[in-house]
Amino acid sequence: MTATNFSKITLDTDADLFAELSSATDFESVAKGRLGNHLVGMCDNGVPIVRTTTKYNMPACHFLPIHRLIAGRIQATMTEIPVPDFNNALIEVYDTDYTKMNYHSDQSLDLAEGSYIALFSCYEKPAALSEHQTRKLKIKHKVNGEESELSLTHHSVILFSLDTNRQFQHKIVLDAVTGAKPLSAGNKWLGITFRTSKTYIQFKEGQPYFSGGQRLTLADKEQETEFYKLRGEENRSLDFIYPELTYTVNAGDMMMPKNNGF
Repeated sequence: MTATNFSKITLDTDADLFAELSSATDFESVAKGRLGNHLVGMCDNGVPIVRTTTKYNMPACHFLPIHRLIAGRIQATMTEIPVPDFNNALIEVYDTDYTKMNYHSDQSLDLAEGSYIALFSCYEKPAALSEHQTRKLKIKHKVNGEESELSLTHHSVILFSLDTNRQFQHKIVLDAVTGAKPLSAGNKWLGITFRTSKTYIQFKEGQPYFSGGQRLTLADKEQETEFYKLRGEENRSLDFIYPELTYTVNAGDMMMPKNNGF
């Protein structure tokens, strides 16, 4: 794998990961047919956050053994790539009401330099999964517009570097098949986007603070407008660098993460 490529592997397991993963997380509806939340690997440095434009009104959930197991297997399989430990993830469930999205690069404000992004996929009913029920990761180069795609098959992982993320845009879609019967919502897709954050917050008297002592605040309208403008610039640029930001648009980042392991 080079710095400008996407790599695909399949994890070898017979476990029903969809059921275990979906029951271990508190989800929030963020769009029709789309549920989501963040997962965080707590450590002595605090809570590793990844700020994005998606708004949540509930706290993130702790990494549990099942999340660490998947992350560890990704690292163990990708032996030729120095993948850093993952400490943050976006977990989502899509049904057939959510089939399209816009091309984008993942938001890198809080991602560690030299790190990788890993997209794990599983399905609610893998034995009944057909080709036209399988979602795809469509990829487009930011400069020449060249497009390609990878199938998000059951227990697959798509791995790409932060440098690759800057050069390409991607989207997850469920393509319609001409002549096929409309799909039911019965075979849901669950995806976990693992990543490595460089940004930690600690809670003092219930308030979140960065490692440098500044308080993390919820964006006002002016800051929110700035945040979305910066996000748009990042999506178009090959070398965008965020200024230092001490706010978030996501209320969930302001809350102490929840431990569903108890």
